[in-house]
Amino acid sequence: MAKTHYITTAIAYPNGKPHLGHALEIVQADAVARFHKLLDKDVFFQTGTDEHGIKNWQTAKKEKKDIKTFLDENVAIFKKLYKDLNIEYDQFIRTTDKKIHHPGAIKLWKALVAAGDIFKQEYNGLYCAGCESSKTEHELENGQCPNHPTRKIESFKEENYFFRLSKYADTITKKIEKDEFKVIPKIRKNEILSFLKEAKDISFSRPKTSLPWGIEVPDDPDQVMYVWCDALSNYITGAGYGRDEKKFKKLWPANTQIIGKDILRFHAAFWPAMLMSAKVELPKELLVHGFILSKGTKMGKSTGNVIEPFEQMQKYGLDPFRWYLLEAMSLGDDGDYTQDLITEKVNSELVGNLSNFCYRSLSFTNKNFDSKSTKPDTSFLKKLAKKYEAIKNAYEQYDFKLALNLILAVSAEGNKYFQDNEPWKLIKTDKEKAHTIISTSLNIAKNLSILLQPAMPEFSKNLQTQLKVKDLLWKDLDIDLMPGKIAKAEIIFKKVEHIEIEEEELFPLDLKLAKILKVDNHPDADKLLVLQLDLGEKRQIVAGLKGHYSAEELVGKTIVVVANLEKAKLRGVESQAMLLAASDEKTVEVLEAVGKPGDRVTFGNIKNNTKQITFKDFLNLKIQVKNKEIFYNNKNMQVNNTPINATLEGARIR
Repeated sequence: MAKTHYITTAIAYPNGKPHLGHALEIVQADAVARFHKLLDKDVFFQTGTDEHGIKNWQTAKKEKKDIKTFLDENVAIFKKLYKDLNIEYDQFIRTTDKKIHHPGAIKLWKALVAAGDIFKQEYNGLYCAGCESSKTEHELENGQCPNHPTRKIESFKEENYFFRLSKYADTITKKIEKDEFKVIPKIRKNEILSFLKEAKDISFSRPKTSLPWGIEVPDDPDQVMYVWCDALSNYITGAGYGRDEKKFKKLWPANTQIIGKDILRFHAAFWPAMLMSAKVELPKELLVHGFILSKGTKMGKSTGNVIEPFEQMQKYGLDPFRWYLLEAMSLGDDGDYTQDLITEKVNSELVGNLSNFCYRSLSFTNKNFDSKSTKPDTSFLKKLAKKYEAIKNAYEQYDFKLALNLILAVSAEGNKYFQDNEPWKLIKTDKEKAHTIISTSLNIAKNLSILLQPAMPEFSKNLQTQLKVKDLLWKDLDIDLMPGKIAKAEIIFKKVEHIEIEEEELFPLDLKLAKILKVDNHPDADKLLVLQLDLGEKRQIVAGLKGHYSAEELVGKTIVVVANLEKAKLRGVESQAMLLAASDEKTVEVLEAVGKPGDRVTFGNIKNNTKQITFKDFLNLKIQVKNKEIFYNNKNMQVNNTPINATLEGARIR
């Protein structure tokens, strides 16, 4: 066997129940692991939970539970999800594990100290409990953390240990540029290279008075390790660092580390810098996936669009659910998850294409050839085999959507081959040739069971059982089925009935028309204007329009505003709503319409949601100008049944 292929996921934070994002990442990792097992590699797949930090501590106290009891209960839910998802991990690491995790985390801290990269100083700063990290003013949006916009940013002054991230920024940059440490996809590579240009030293501990739950700093019992040395180190502690050097030498460096785009800088800047300081080799590849959206919007409690993974598995079945998670997003993009989409795709692709082809091939063999196969048409199979290398490349490059679409194209070719050759007619005139055609179809089904094994392992196992083969590897794509008997054909996927959505579809924003009554310069910001509006009631907003519009041009305009955005202070002046504008890199075009202040602006017949929304949630909406109209989910923006127009073709609405 080849050297172990070591795969990791980000470890989940168990202060609440797992959501669809957790399901997405663990299924992606499981698909990578199963693919490399098909290549006959010795795979080691680790996942786990990040169990220290203030959020867990505070939530346990709020629920009046002992911290360990609280964690054990929530970790059990994550493990159940992974079991239900048919995840074949080799190790589940918990950062509270004093035997497996703590020795390596302590060893890493001491290595950073020995390298001269840990220092202590007093720190005045801002802190986001959601990220468990300090923030600069530059990182905040409207005074809030973009990843946790509903959490209050705390000011603090304390003495902490720091890590010299700045010392390693240039070296990390070069390694990423040369793909020695490969960040995938390219958009995330460019993003982290931009961050590294201004990388500063990072806070590496907290006083126990602020953070009572964590691993003690070696030789300083008044401080606990921050999330960086504690949680990030799981990738090496689980591999044996600090306790089993033989195992560590075998497993490390990790071949594939999989994370979400919201924790990119931690894994592509902080983590490699720590490893360099400790003189530990860097991982080989970092796969950064996007978000699963609900109707174009990031899922969140504030927008009321959270989708529960256990429920979805029950509705659609395990393998269709796994398949859709992998197929839903192109490499580097976000993906959309709605019941209409998954129902349509399951019925057309898995039922109408894949399951239909496999069942008709096997059942025809059962009925007409006493369940026996014979030699196939090798020339057609060789022609089809040319597609397998492209599928392999897509899997290797983590482009799951492309891989699955190429595989379903193979199934479609099989359906076409079956249909074009009409074995149901041929059996009356040339039974031997009909048998060859059907046996060719059986071989295509066999190959589909191999190609789809990373995404749908139960489908593959079921199909191979019907074909009376098992444990096939990628190399078996080149080996034809031996003439012999197959089992009785069974339909693997059945049509999903359309699931009516009981809840009324809501657009997250409450859009209204507003008339601009007065415009003033912001007293402390060169690019901001303060607008007084009438939207059926008096509101004040702060907008970055200076340089694009003069005060005189704006006064009297009737514009579109978001009336349910959380209030925020911009450089000391309160903004009570937000105007919408089409914008590209150079131009900003305020959206104008005809109507009276307070008129509702909608997208088709989708009702506006009046529930308060955060600025971060707003940014996740994909609203765009197409053919001079403004669209969201293929529905155009309108007021009083009249479309609202913009001239910046292709521009995003901000």
